[in-house]
Amino acid sequence: PHFKGFRFLRSNPFDVKGLQGFVACMFRLLTALAVLALSPSLFGLSPRAWTSTDGKKIQAILVDAFGDEILIRRADGASFRLPLARLSKGDQVYVQKALALRLPVPSALQAVLIINTPDGGRGTGFLVQRFDEVHLMTNAHVVRGADKITVMRADGRALATTDTMEMARDGRDLVRFRMAPKLGGLRRAEALRIGEAVYALGNSGGLNVLTPLPGQMIGVGPREIEVTSPFIPGNSGGPILNRNNEVLGVATYVASRKGEWWAQGTRFAQVRRVATRIDGVEWVALSLKNFQKADHTMKNAMAKIEVIEKWKRIVRANARSPEAKAAATKLIRMSGGLGSELRGLSAAARIPFLKEDVERVQNYNRKLKDELHALLKAIRN
Repeated sequence: PHFKGFRFLRSNPFDVKGLQGFVACMFRLLTALAVLALSPSLFGLSPRAWTSTDGKKIQAILVDAFGDEILIRRADGASFRLPLARLSKGDQVYVQKALALRLPVPSALQAVLIINTPDGGRGTGFLVQRFDEVHLMTNAHVVRGADKITVMRADGRALATTDTMEMARDGRDLVRFRMAPKLGGLRRAEALRIGEAVYALGNSGGLNVLTPLPGQMIGVGPREIEVTSPFIPGNSGGPILNRNNEVLGVATYVASRKGEWWAQGTRFAQVRRVATRIDGVEWVALSLKNFQKADHTMKNAMAKIEVIEKWKRIVRANARSPEAKAAATKLIRMSGGLGSELRGLSAAARIPFLKEDVERVQNYNRKLKDELHALLKAIRN
């Protein structure tokens, strides 16, 4: 930045007024740096020496705090979950101060946002605060395939986002975008209670209307919770809130086992709705456009697999017919195309949300070689 005083000093190093300006400037700069050093809220928290009750120390940064535990990360990237009770009193006080809210807490209707993508995708997001930072959070699948998103409040006001976002390192269906702290954000719930009343708030059906959907939390897992709030497509990325408008999770997907015999006569025969927990998450920076490019490569590979499966069915059904050899030739050509597509999936493999998809394609390709060998053998015979 340009500070008044530098310009004078550069033009005449012996100019008294210039030196006075330089001194005043440096005083302001040092004061600002001191404020940054004392405030963990600006540009995130800083690494510190954590001390256990038995005197052991570790230099790490506070990533998250939830329930009776904290998540810290060392400079080498190693992460540790520690019980609060094992920390020194000074560390416990530090955690309490870091969790203290100092930013505005808007109403749920002000904090929940409508998200649209250029390809016609409709979803939900919300503003949430943690450690004096505000983020727009949503599901990764809401922004998947988009090079930009449109974000709008219920009153019609638009909010701008950047191309830079963060994704959950462990592959959870979560992304977030850094937003201006002055916007404020919803609180996160610090405890999960089975049976408590909750509601989903989001863009139900993609109609650009926020609707509350009441229910209960009926299940808890390491990364997910199950609720009875009847959310539908369009609600994806929206918050599951308790009665205090604190965020418990993010509405993500529905599942059904109606056809299973063991589900008959139980609630498991009905549609089940699952939300992703947002506690204990480590985040990695990612470009939205790079996410789109990797997803495009992934979809191309999946399209080739669909064509390969089609030709496999044709060859199997007509292994002894003259057309089988022609079909086998096309099958071999398509499998080669899939192999070349796999070489382009190295970037997608580094994106947590796409990692499992990439592994499935790689496993498919490995099995395909044996299947092709068997099919060609059947044709020759």
